[in-house]
Amino acid sequence: MEELTSNPRKPIQAGNQKQDMTTRKSKRQEAYAVLAEIEPGDTKPVPIDLTNSTSTSSAEAENLAFSVGDGTHIAIFDRDALHRQLRLGGVHDSYDSTAVPLSTSQEEQARLERLRTLSFEDPKRSLLIGKTEMHAALAALRDECPAFMQVIDLVDRAVHLSRMAGTGLSLPPIVLVGAPGLGKTHFSKRLAAALGSEQHAFSCATNSDAQALVVGHPVSWKGARMGVLTEALLGGETANPLIVLDELDKLVTHATEKPFHTLLALLEPENASALVDEYLRVPFDVSHALILATANDLDALPEFIRDRLLVIDVRAPSGLGLLAVTRRIAQQIIAAHRDVFEHPDDAVIIRLARAHPRRIRRILTLALGHAAAAGRTRIQVGDIDAAEQVAAEAPAAMPIGFLQHHHA
Repeated sequence: MEELTSNPRKPIQAGNQKQDMTTRKSKRQEAYAVLAEIEPGDTKPVPIDLTNSTSTSSAEAENLAFSVGDGTHIAIFDRDALHRQLRLGGVHDSYDSTAVPLSTSQEEQARLERLRTLSFEDPKRSLLIGKTEMHAALAALRDECPAFMQVIDLVDRAVHLSRMAGTGLSLPPIVLVGAPGLGKTHFSKRLAAALGSEQHAFSCATNSDAQALVVGHPVSWKGARMGVLTEALLGGETANPLIVLDELDKLVTHATEKPFHTLLALLEPENASALVDEYLRVPFDVSHALILATANDLDALPEFIRDRLLVIDVRAPSGLGLLAVTRRIAQQIIAAHRDVFEHPDDAVIIRLARAHPRRIRRILTLALGHAAAAGRTRIQVGDIDAAEQVAAEAPAAMPIGFLQHHHA
């Protein structure tokens, strides 16, 4: 897949450098000549001749001209490969809605129609660039999520680097490891908001098909479709969105699949820059995506996956940090109940701040019920104690059917 911006990973041989520069100059001149015929602000697709694969198409010329820009956009899919798939499928005119051959299977017709529709779409997406206001948003996030200070500092330095270099915001693939209930999923959402970034979150615990998640399935599969990840990237506006792989350690699919092997295509930069969607058979560039995974048990991840992730240990907040988190949770829960309750005093907050964030939410919600039943809008420490007792006395799951009578 040809990069639209300069690629530092692609070395240039010294003996061919002068010739390459001459060739690039000639191609750029051709591109500018084509673009000169396009009216400013015209968003209509440029007509493409799919029958001539050797000449430079108008769209290719447009991409070549764009490559001399400021590096704030990249192509997320390979348009040339898309055109080749259309030609191989017998579609020689992307503007003709009847061009898809009826002699092919229904599944292949659907794939070709998807390709034909995609041929009108601009492959370029903007890169999220570091901005001054991101630092202030990250500073606020430190107060909101003190347990994640280490990763926030890492992101803040990445924002500084992006601003200085004028390049897209970039992070190594990260996995946040910690006990359940620390707010790892909540933090990922707040981080995306702080950066003003698109976020695509995928629950690995409920996913039953890693290949469908990352690269999709070929037409030969029943119910074949694009990869969920590539489809999300295609539907977004940025080339480096935040991709959240929630509960990565729980990624278990069917017996014949090795799900973590599929993830290598996403975690290896060389593979991610030309990740082939198995349904479309078109390479996508997902190498700029910001990968953030969460896990409870690091040992559940294979060594070859751990080796490709920056592991950040997340521990429960304590002291003033935990009190701040407790107050924030209380504000959110009271706001969700239309602010009919007064905000808890310090004694209630201190009593609540004995548990992890998830349990704090549960206990406080139960405590509001006790206060409401007593006709009060002010929460008392006794309400928290009563809620703790209810939570502690939650009955275990009862056996069903004849087993219940047997145990009785």
